[in-house]
Amino acid sequence: MKQKNGFIAVSMIYSFFLVFLMIVLASSAKNAQTRQLLRTIKEDVKEELNQKEFIVIHLPKEEEYQISQEIDFVGDIWQVVENKTDSVVLVLKRELNTKEILESLEAEMDNETFFGEMCNESFCYVKMCTSKFSSKFCYYENQSNYLNYQWNNSIIKYVLERWLEKNVNLQKICRGQYNQEMEKRICQKDTLMEMTFSDGISSQKGYIRIPTNEEIQNAPTWLSNNLNAWTLTKEKVINGKNYIYSFTNSVIADEISMGIRPVIEVRKN
Repeated sequence: MKQKNGFIAVSMIYSFFLVFLMIVLASSAKNAQTRQLLRTIKEDVKEELNQKEFIVIHLPKEEEYQISQEIDFVGDIWQVVENKTDSVVLVLKRELNTKEILESLEAEMDNETFFGEMCNESFCYVKMCTSKFSSKFCYYENQSNYLNYQWNNSIIKYVLERWLEKNVNLQKICRGQYNQEMEKRICQKDTLMEMTFSDGISSQKGYIRIPTNEEIQNAPTWLSNNLNAWTLTKEKVINGKNYIYSFTNSVIADEISMGIRPVIEVRKN
């Protein structure tokens, strides 16, 4: 009788285990299908945007955009860095990926280590300055042969400008100003605004950049918890070595490779 009861107990345990295993497998399969569906939807949205002659956006002046608020903007998720009266400053929530960075560097790449790129399927990190002589970029070869960092001679600025040129959707965006007679929103091309900012050395201007150290210091954790992304702010120079702030500390521009999160300023309607 005891053997029979023991057999029944073991059978029940195995039965419960099999049911539990089936539930876990079914849940995993469902999650995988959901992730694939979201990726498909995102790609469909991007493809639809690519087919449009221009993309009319609507960012109302009266809306109070909150710092760290996520905005789905022309096929990507951006986050609010600063809400201004007539515009909103946005940072891309993700870092630029391997395909985007390598395509941007393609015209300048002459060997595998020139830009110190560290890329795989998950991430792509690049140096701010190169570790060999360059007539275009800041670099450091030794204490007597180097070119100090400025935002204008950085590798990251070059990557961002090429990325912006290749980003079809950002090139197409227009403000959606409503026309009463036409009863629709018409395209106002001055959507991306030229920003004025400091690289820690001098005043700079541009339509695309990365965050400043001041923005990181004043930001909540949504921005400052990314340990492997550049800011554009220079801290100091020691024996020709340029130290640039990252999201958490300062690192040597020609030795460390880090991620890139673009910043743009978009005019409100």
